[in-house]
Amino acid sequence: MTRPLTVEARSDTPGVSLVDDIQGVTVRFETPTRVTPTPEPTGDVDVPLDALVRLDTTALRVPKLVSAIVRDETGTVVAEARNGRSAWLPEGSYVVELESLDVKTYLFADGALDLRTDGSGRVVSVSGDDSLRLGVRSLHEFPAATMTTTDDPGDVMAVVSQFGSALKTLSPERSWPTLRGHPPLVERGEELHVPAELRDDGERQVTIRVPERLDAVYPVAPLAFYLNARVEPGETPELLADGERFALDDPDLETGVERTLRHLFFLDCLTRTEGLYPIALAEREAAERTGLDLDFAALYDSPLGERTRRYLEVPFDTLADHQPRWKTTADVRPVSSSVEQLPFLVNDLCTIRCPGPRRDPVTSPTATTVREFARGDPTERVGRCIMSDGGTARSRATDAPGGPEGPAGADRIVGLPKTGSIEHVWVGDGYRMGAAKPTVAARKRRLAAASSGPIDVAIVVNDAEMRAESDVQDLYGLRELVEFEVSVYDDLTRADLRALLADERDFVHFVGHVDERGMQCADGYLDAASLEHVGTRAFVLNACQSYRQGQHLVDAGAIAGVVTFVMIGNDSATRIGRTLARLLNAGFSLGGALDVLGDADLFAKHYGIVGDQNLTLATCRAATPVSAELTALGDDRYRLGLYGHPTGRMGPGSVYSPNVPDDGRRYLNAGHVGDFTVDDEELRAFLDLDRFPVFLDGALRWSDLLSAEEIGREDESRLG
Repeated sequence: MTRPLTVEARSDTPGVSLVDDIQGVTVRFETPTRVTPTPEPTGDVDVPLDALVRLDTTALRVPKLVSAIVRDETGTVVAEARNGRSAWLPEGSYVVELESLDVKTYLFADGALDLRTDGSGRVVSVSGDDSLRLGVRSLHEFPAATMTTTDDPGDVMAVVSQFGSALKTLSPERSWPTLRGHPPLVERGEELHVPAELRDDGERQVTIRVPERLDAVYPVAPLAFYLNARVEPGETPELLADGERFALDDPDLETGVERTLRHLFFLDCLTRTEGLYPIALAEREAAERTGLDLDFAALYDSPLGERTRRYLEVPFDTLADHQPRWKTTADVRPVSSSVEQLPFLVNDLCTIRCPGPRRDPVTSPTATTVREFARGDPTERVGRCIMSDGGTARSRATDAPGGPEGPAGADRIVGLPKTGSIEHVWVGDGYRMGAAKPTVAARKRRLAAASSGPIDVAIVVNDAEMRAESDVQDLYGLRELVEFEVSVYDDLTRADLRALLADERDFVHFVGHVDERGMQCADGYLDAASLEHVGTRAFVLNACQSYRQGQHLVDAGAIAGVVTFVMIGNDSATRIGRTLARLLNAGFSLGGALDVLGDADLFAKHYGIVGDQNLTLATCRAATPVSAELTALGDDRYRLGLYGHPTGRMGPGSVYSPNVPDDGRRYLNAGHVGDFTVDDEELRAFLDLDRFPVFLDGALRWSDLLSAEEIGREDESRLG
């Protein structure tokens, strides 16, 4: 499939733009003078590219402090310029890989090479008359084909066994998300069909055996993908590698598989530092301090089976405390219809659990919750939040309809075991507060092309009492490198709202009332179930119990949205709506934003996601969105704790480079990155780099709004 990735001259200022219409992103560069990109064959270089152009310039500026890795013509890394550091290299032929961009970007240079910073950007220049060449590759991945399976667990095993065909390498480098590839799609049908180009009936280096049941096959799918393993029937769950057997059911299948996947993946992240990217990885240094006795150089060159065996000979507990927080846990109902979700869950490298009815009780907001969270005055509003069964929200609180398999199964609120992951996904009937409920159609839509122009945001305020939340228009578009077009609409009629939702746009932020009749408009209610087409990609329905209407929007064409499951108070909803707008503007995915909200606001636990939680509205300077925790140590010194939130673009295995002094290491980008001690000047410089959430004394603040006085008060309170 052709990827619409183009390099074009900028019209606003000298430079070029990389336009990726699949991801819906544009990356902009600056040049000293106006340039005309001239296409060249991508086969002229050894790096896999989607486009290669020659620029009639010897210098190019990236308007943010990206890191760069320089290789010579043999592919050997000869220099690295991290964050604000510079590098200079003598005459030669070089390939410069620019990091932390939304498009994989390379510069090809012949001559003496200079990489420097100018305070807010990275400048790459080459001596002589030979101009720079710019090569780009989209980070987006397409499923290569579609497989068909029956409902028989043996056939499901057969298609899961082919997920590894998407891997671009069996080396430890596949721990980089760009080298894994998207697994083939799966559809249900009358007979098993695996396209010839995917079929691999030969010997595999790794085999996984589990009972021939869906609740045993689904949990091993991500592990089978990552190891390119064949899945076979067997009474006892086990993994076979290099002539050895390793149990997968200690203490149970789901836990054993999760521990195994995380262990193998983490060790690959450490071992790959011997390969294409010989970076200083903080997690490897920490692991080696435990006395870990592994020859990483030898492991890097070992066959997959032998390497897997050697990894599994290391006790899990040795490295468990050093592993990054996992991105996603998916609870999947072990029924045949769930199989079509597997490729997307596997692509996210989820850990998969299959809760049974006894682990899946029906829950519902309590009567107390309804009274506390009723949007507006409960005496005026509670009657307007009527449930679909005809009772009020309060009766719903005490009499949840149906059981796990009861008549209200598709609409119930389910309870699931807690997870330590950043994101939580539920695949099955009903909804889980704090989790995402994706659909296959929404997942596929996220793979389709998106506009790479300005991010089009519509804010709809259909209740005068909630107009305070309309100021979120000032929070969308607070980005130097991202162009937004934000419009505010008040008191729309049903026809107006129907037309607005049908338009192709990136995001709709709805502020108003929602009940069983639909979304409140100036002339009544618009029921989203009546919509034949929704053109907006994502939305927020910041209203009472909006999850049903949100689900209808996704069913009609949206990719994802944030919804509520209870009646939510006006002040709480406005506060959460503003925070959510800032998080999305800062580059967080919907799933990542919900995670931060959960730490910041007690009421956020009553929100959730319908559709694909990986959707992002914008990007951030650091590529991986981060949050921070700030603690004063006294004497104008602070502990800066940083936390990474992977996205669909920067998934598990990506690295983050904190722009703090005296730290030349990289960190895996999920969960707690590390704690750094900085002085007042260093802290201010870090906070000025971008807009990101900062927890100060337990409260969520924002880096661009955190004043020196507030930081000073925190310092004084610690001393006092």
